[in-house]
Amino acid sequence: MSRYSFSPKIDPDHDSRRRTLIGALALAVLLVLGAALFILGIRGLTSAGNGSTAQSSPATPFVPAVTIFSSDGTPQAGAAIEPTTNPAGTQPTGETNTASPQATTDPRGALPGLADFVCPSPHTAPTKFGYGIQSDWPVGDIGYWNSVMATKLKLNWTKAQVRWRDFQPDPNDWTKARTNWQLLDAFTADANKKGLNILFGIIDAPKWSRSVIVPAKTGPPDDLNLAAQFFQKVIARYKGCVQAVEVWNEMNIDREWTTPSGDISGGAYIKMLKVVVPAIRAVDPSIVIIMGALAPTGYSAPGKSLDDFTYMDQFVAGGGPALVDCIGVHLNGYNLPPDIAWNQGYNNPKATFRGPFDNPNHSWSFKSTLYGYYQRTNKPQCVTEFGWASMQNLGVQGTPPDFGFALDNTEQDQANWIVQGFQIMRDSGFVKFGIVFNLDYIQKIGQKPNEAGGDPATYSIIHPDGSPRPAFDAIANMPKP
Repeated sequence: MSRYSFSPKIDPDHDSRRRTLIGALALAVLLVLGAALFILGIRGLTSAGNGSTAQSSPATPFVPAVTIFSSDGTPQAGAAIEPTTNPAGTQPTGETNTASPQATTDPRGALPGLADFVCPSPHTAPTKFGYGIQSDWPVGDIGYWNSVMATKLKLNWTKAQVRWRDFQPDPNDWTKARTNWQLLDAFTADANKKGLNILFGIIDAPKWSRSVIVPAKTGPPDDLNLAAQFFQKVIARYKGCVQAVEVWNEMNIDREWTTPSGDISGGAYIKMLKVVVPAIRAVDPSIVIIMGALAPTGYSAPGKSLDDFTYMDQFVAGGGPALVDCIGVHLNGYNLPPDIAWNQGYNNPKATFRGPFDNPNHSWSFKSTLYGYYQRTNKPQCVTEFGWASMQNLGVQGTPPDFGFALDNTEQDQANWIVQGFQIMRDSGFVKFGIVFNLDYIQKIGQKPNEAGGDPATYSIIHPDGSPRPAFDAIANMPKP
């Protein structure tokens, strides 16, 4: 409401003068608009005559569309959580070390046809325990979802998976992935402005770099020097804006580690680290380098899978912990509360998924996995994914294959256990941060929660229509000391 108001009852000539004034103002506005359109038209004709376009001009900044279409070609439905925006340049919550008073660029991160990326507010990782969540960042309105994480959920970390194949589909022509780099530029700058520390998880070598291609499976390149070159380019480009990098993902299963030798072992991964880590440190000595988190499988089959504790023992025996700053951890809560150890004798007689109760194993347990890794490595832990799946109120029947435990967990279980998980990690004293999986995949991945490939949707903390699940409010409202 305006601070001042006028009453026509005070002046009998008020209406006549008001109409005259409005008419004059309207005419002035039309004249200004006409002149502006005329100038824009001349400029457009001039640029067309010179053969230049906004896309080819490096001086034109990239601004992501308000709605970015999903992979299946459909626009994302409007979310029901209305965000607010932090002022540009807001620093992350918690203690932060400023790397430089001015943003700088590293020429090793340059890309043909794209302007250099300049980090708005460069800084190193905070030393306090961090609270984060993973978003399916390339899909949807980037600024909207970053605001949800930073302002609505009040978190100070986010994770973005960077699939190498999407950023270098051709070994020599970087311009073929121009749009993907533009999206990553936009995400990284916006998240940084809104006070989010950023973890990049770099995975998935392109097919041209691998001699063994199996459907639905990926792996490292045959030549590990190619991985070093890609990691170096990414870290150099976003230096100061990315506080941590996770080197690969779930290397103890063939879905993520298919190689010509078929060797799934801690020793095979150490070979990769010995090539990639020096390349990262050469461009950013302050970035937190994280061992790729293992899949908590508890299962071994030659060439297919290796028990995560066995893998970790191999990693330690080969000197792996000395190569990294932090041990990556994935904690799939299954249908157990986070404070229950695998051998505690806990039983839920109502549970339909019986694995943790009828076949006890360390991999079922959040607590046993977390403390088991620390006891083996004596190294800080970075929990790059954790969460609990729940099918409640997702609008479909059944559950994705191999994720039957999602039927046993209520939405309130999901909420309570995520908060409790954060407390356990923070109180441990050896966990740097925890990243919830996930915020929004249910709206973005294209599969329904009861279809193959739809399992990430069951972990989301929003409903299909974008309204918050109980976990959303629980995270937003929990203390974050």
